[in-house]
Amino acid sequence: MTPETAGLTLRHTGADESLELRQQILPVYAAARADRLDKPWYSPDNFWSRLVDIHSKARDFDLVTGWVNGEVIGYAFGSPQDTEDLWDKIHHCLPHLTPTGPVYIFREFAVHPSQQRRGYGAKIHRELLRPRREQAAHLLVRPDNEAARAAYHRWGWVKVGTNRPFQDSTTFDALALDLQTFKSNQ
Repeated sequence: MTPETAGLTLRHTGADESLELRQQILPVYAAARADRLDKPWYSPDNFWSRLVDIHSKARDFDLVTGWVNGEVIGYAFGSPQDTEDLWDKIHHCLPHLTPTGPVYIFREFAVHPSQQRRGYGAKIHRELLRPRREQAAHLLVRPDNEAARAAYHRWGWVKVGTNRPFQDSTTFDALALDLQTFKSNQ
């Protein structure tokens, strides 16, 4: 599927095809995190290693890339998680949900700074979540990333706690989203 909206083409790819997009994705990643690249966790090589060695191997991995004029300007990826129980935190903040089944993990999201504030990020975000059947989604965001936190809040995400997913990572704010409510509001 390749919907086009206002010059933006969105494309879904699975794990194998996604890993062929290294040259297109890494520049977006690096530009979006330019102020953090001196920290090992944020290095493009470490990001790519996590994508190859961990994230792309997850069940039902999906990458959405946003293309403008033949170039990737943004991406988001994720997969359902069956093994870690996130429901306690999610159900506490979203008590109307039934705490069963997998949770969709919205793992990574970036839009090139030159393409931000044009609505592309919202479209990429929406497209990654549109086909999901899980009740809830979960993501991690830096507590000091005010622009991202404001966007997530507008899109319906709520803070459910904090998480430090790797020993060498920062501590992130954990957010959750009621996927059915989100999709019905689109």
